[in-house]
Amino acid sequence: MTTNSQPSPREPTHLVMALRASAGAFGLVFLYSCGYNLFLLAPSIYLLQIYDRVLSSRSADTLVMLTLIIAVAVVVGSLLDIVRRAALSRIGSWLDHRLRPVVLTASFEYGARTSPAVATDCYKDLSTLRQFLDSPASSLLFDVPWAPVFLLLLFLVHPLLGVIGLLSAASLLLLAILTELSTRRPLDHANRALARSYLRFATALKYIQVIRAMGMQDGAAQIVYRDAEAARKAQDAAMQRTEVILGLSKSVRTLTQILMMGAATWLVLEENSSPGIIFVASLLLGRGLAPVEGAIGAWRSVAFARNAFNRLNQMLIAVAADSDARMVPVPEPSGLILDSVGYTLPYPDRQILQGVTLRLAPGDCVALIGPSGSGKSTLGRIIAGVEPATSGCALLGGVDIAALRLCAGTRHVGYLPQDIELFGGAVKDVIGRLDGADPGKAIEAAKLVGLHETIMRLPKGYDTDIGEGGGLLLRAQRQQLGLARAAYGNPSLVVLDDPNSSLDYDGERKLFTAISRMRSRGMIVVIITHRMGILPVTNKIAILRNGTVDAFGDSEQIFEAHLQPPARTGT
Repeated sequence: MTTNSQPSPREPTHLVMALRASAGAFGLVFLYSCGYNLFLLAPSIYLLQIYDRVLSSRSADTLVMLTLIIAVAVVVGSLLDIVRRAALSRIGSWLDHRLRPVVLTASFEYGARTSPAVATDCYKDLSTLRQFLDSPASSLLFDVPWAPVFLLLLFLVHPLLGVIGLLSAASLLLLAILTELSTRRPLDHANRALARSYLRFATALKYIQVIRAMGMQDGAAQIVYRDAEAARKAQDAAMQRTEVILGLSKSVRTLTQILMMGAATWLVLEENSSPGIIFVASLLLGRGLAPVEGAIGAWRSVAFARNAFNRLNQMLIAVAADSDARMVPVPEPSGLILDSVGYTLPYPDRQILQGVTLRLAPGDCVALIGPSGSGKSTLGRIIAGVEPATSGCALLGGVDIAALRLCAGTRHVGYLPQDIELFGGAVKDVIGRLDGADPGKAIEAAKLVGLHETIMRLPKGYDTDIGEGGGLLLRAQRQQLGLARAAYGNPSLVVLDDPNSSLDYDGERKLFTAISRMRSRGMIVVIITHRMGILPVTNKIAILRNGTVDAFGDSEQIFEAHLQPPARTGT
């Protein structure tokens, strides 16, 4: 039986479904905005009533009651504004809570397949969307539909006043569009340059000790600064254009206000209109233009939120489209099969592996050996499921190894790469692959590789924090800890890439013992190595040359036929 865990490309993404689920909440925010904008009419009504009723009747009681009513309306309007902002913030928090696990998983998947830098940006986009919902720019969007309402009221006061307001709103709208067109390209350049700068800065910090030791610190800083400077120049260009347009919009706004008051005064003089229309027209114009004028200042926030939504949604679509949406039922593994495995780099178009075919049974231990550049590490990553083969297939128990990660609750493959990255804090969490399982399994794995006694000598044993990336450990200790992590949970297949590169004699002896124990438990062990000393613990050897298997068979036969140095002949 199969169960769908991710949407197909034709189905809406989790992001779209979450927004649809929050449609009712957004509808309530819209209703709050309607009430808020209606109560914004209170000052205009107040002025008209003063001129039409209070001044003509000279009634203090009417003035007091009218003032109290309008004061209540203003307070209620303010409360509605507070409520809608709080509602938008709660929506943002809910979306973050619902989408964060999905986006995090998708970012890991997208980073492994395509680009870690792009995946990092997409993961940040979820925070960008939440920050937008928390900002005044989001509530401004709910005020924009009310701009035509206030302009229509100006037409009802007098058509001349309505025409002035409409022309002013059109001018501000054109300036807002001009802001978008003139700043889109420099902002895109700034975002890309800033992303490159952050990525290179993180890389430099990761290798800071090597950089300092080789006197490369100034050069590395210059590279990071160059991208940051490019981002700054692009941002400055966008800001300068925005400031010019904002200045123009303020001028248009001020001139329109003067023109509106002058036109209203002319109507009072020529048509005997109520003097109150001077203030009413000014207030209605301000209410009608405020959302349009605010849109110019908030355009960057809206543009960032829109771009963040598009990038995040595209990543979710890409991950859903490329994923096998089924939970794979894995039978008991019957062995490892490599059938005509090939691997070609997408850029430059260069073939690394071609037609690699191997068959291994449970308990087999094979050493992949060959000269540098023969494709050993690439083949190891394919066997471990890190890289997908571009041709052929790698099967464990008749199931594609790359699909095993979709099996919930299973740990079928262990992998020890050349560059050991120990993610996690405590020793038990590092060995246990962060699955929060019974620490007893971590102890079992440590005993399997002969690391238990060493761990028990640490200050807090299995609860000892090893520091970021295992920085508090020696390289040999990190390699042994990585080996224990690979053996955690008794996987069917263990891939070890140069596992004895940092080990001394005692460490190698423990490694050989660990490999023998793994084989006795029926694990298939694949060792990528260039050191012949590890060959005695193997029962098979595969020699790779130029991306193909040059020889494969029993260890003794392959060693004697291909690796035995020629005997010296005496003279």
